[in-house]
Order: sequence, then C-alpha cells, then structure tokens
Amino acid sequence: MSRVGEDLIEAFEEMAADLRGDTRAESYEIPADVMTPERIRALRSKLATSTRAFEQEFAIPARTMEAYEQGRRRPDRATITLLRVIEREPDAVRRALAP
Repeated sequence: MSRVGEDLIEAFEEMAADLRGDTRAESYEIPADVMTPERIRALRSKLATSTRAFEQEFAIPARTMEAYEQGRRRPDRATITLLRVIEREPDAVRRALAP
C-alpha cells in the first residue's frame, strides 16, 4: 500500500474514533485571511442575489462560484486576490469592469 493510502486509512480511523467519542480530534483556527467556502458565500450573498447575478457584476462564472461556495474547488491566488478586492471595494471592481 502507498503512503497516501496509509495516511487515508489513519485519518478515517481517527475520524471514526472521534465520532464514537473514544478520542477528541485536534482542532485548529482558520486564519482570518483565508477564503473559506463560508466567507465566499457570505461575500456573494452580500453583493448579489445569486451566483448568476454575481457573474454579471464581477465576471466570475456562476458555476465556479458555486464550486467555491460548496468547497468542491478552491480559488487560485489571482481569484483570491480579486475576491478580497471585491470584498473591500466592490464599487472599484464594478468601475474597472464597466464597458
């Protein structure tokens, strides 16, 4: 078995033990600057009624935003930067994208 396979088995065994209450899994805090799916969803919800509306305003495809919000994909560094600018200065991005 590969090291990856062994790591996966170990991780699932730890999760099962935590769910049974045999042990407590380690917890950690996510740094404030990390773009989590929840943060991305909150940002989008604050500025647009849907992922389609967000796409029309900020040129990030709706399906891509859905994948970020659901945690199926992680944004790359350029997209994280764009999302941070949108979060802080949405009107500046709107002006920059205006025809």
